[in-house]
Order: sequence, then C-alpha cells, then structure tokens
Amino acid sequence: MNDTEDINLNTVDIDTWDFQRIAEFIHLSDISAYEAVGRQIENISRLAEVSCNAIRNGGRVIYIGAGTSGRIAAQDVVELKPTYNLGRESFDYIIAGGERALAESVENSEDDQDAAVKDLKSININKNDVVIGISASGTTPFVISALKFSMNLGCLTAGITCNENREIKKFSNICIELITGAEVIQGSTRMKAGTAQKMALNIISTSIAVKLGRTYKNTMSSMESWYNQKLRSRAVNILMHQFNLKHDDAVNILERTDYDISRSIDIIRSMNKK
Repeated sequence: MNDTEDINLNTVDIDTWDFQRIAEFIHLSDISAYEAVGRQIENISRLAEVSCNAIRNGGRVIYIGAGTSGRIAAQDVVELKPTYNLGRESFDYIIAGGERALAESVENSEDDQDAAVKDLKSININKNDVVIGISASGTTPFVISALKFSMNLGCLTAGITCNENREIKKFSNICIELITGAEVIQGSTRMKAGTAQKMALNIISTSIAVKLGRTYKNTMSSMESWYNQKLRSRAVNILMHQFNLKHDDAVNILERTDYDISRSIDIIRSMNKK
C-alpha cells in the first residue's frame, strides 16, 4: 500500500531532528511529487486537450475540491484572469464550505454531499462543461457527489487524486492518479500531495491558455498589464524583445491601446506588413 494516510517510517523521530535535517528531508520528499506528475503526463495532457475543446465550444472547466485541494483549485482559477484574460466564463471553481473556506478551515463541509450538487446548480452547470474533482484521498464525499451528479448530467468528468483505485475513479472519464505516498507528517496532504496537484493544474491550465491563443510565442500577451508599473514594464519588454523595438516606440504603441498587449501586437504586425 502507498497511501497518503500511511505513517512515513523514515520520519517517526522527526521531532528529534535539527532544522536543517527537517528541511533537507522535506525538500527531497518533494521529488516524489515531480515523479508522480511525470508518470501521469499522458492523462494530464489528454485532460488538457478535451478541456480546451470544451471551452472552444462554449463550455467551462470547473474545479471541485475541499480543503487544500479546493484552495489550490481556487488559486489556479483566480490567477488565470490577470495572466491570460481567462475569466470565470472559461474556468470556475467550487470549494466545500464556500468562500469562507479559502481563508479558514471548514472541515465538516467536505462530507456535505447535498451542498456539492447545490453549488454546481448555482453556477448553472451544463453538459458542455468539464468537471474536475480534486481529492488527495480520492474519497472526499463532497467531490464524489459533485462528479456523480456531473456525470449523470452528461458532463465529461475527471479526477485528480494521490491514491490508487479509489472511489473518485468510478465517476471520472479521465482519472489522474498522482501517487506521492506517505507524507513527512502523517496525512498532511498540503505537502507533497498538494504540490503534485498544483503541478498538474499548472500544466492543464497553461496548456489550454497557449492553445487558446492567449500567448504570443512564450509571452503573456493577453495579461491585463495596466494594473501596476511592474506589469506595464513587462508589457514594454515583451514588445521590445519580440519585435526589436526601442523602448519609447514600444511605450507609444502600448499607450495607444491602453496597454492592451494583444491589440498592440496586432498594430505592430500590421505595420510590418506594409
């Protein structure tokens, strides 16, 4: 058995270690998160592709999670708007316990199966959506209930878990099993299990953004760059490096578009065709 709830026999006396030894062991343990993701690349890329197609056809990617898994999901969704201008019409999330659970633990909420269905209905889930349940254990009732309801509705469903052959697999068209094993501290899946989940979501959402044309080459051409000086400077650098422009020329073009990088790129490409 290689379960996230197992006791890690290598750390039974961790309370006697000095800080450096603890740090070194946690660091080395995280290698298993990287390896777990690598073993599931085929399933991860397949999920990214079908999710991208769903968005192109008017659907959404909806993450469902509780606790750490839900917060990781929320972080991925929230950061897609400023980074790639992908809003809740493309990616959305539901976390057990609602928005309150983002800032504090609402542990009893992960067992509320009715709330999962109610929350899905509240965002008008439909058969065009892809629903991705994220559960380190693979047995979280809130997540299982959401996936079961979504599958019955006709949605494509997926599970991301850190254990093998758990209930989540029954209700997932694609199941990504990130086997990270026993945590340094028993059952503390905010550690390498959470790291593996975040890595998988990074790959999925970034791949989709690239394929939806939200980048120019490998730059964030769709980011909302008018927020602050750092982002405006990044926008200037994108135009300077990608099109060999002088600083002032890049600034002038961006100012014409209110620092909309995509529109600025269109202007430059149009000018270059003349």
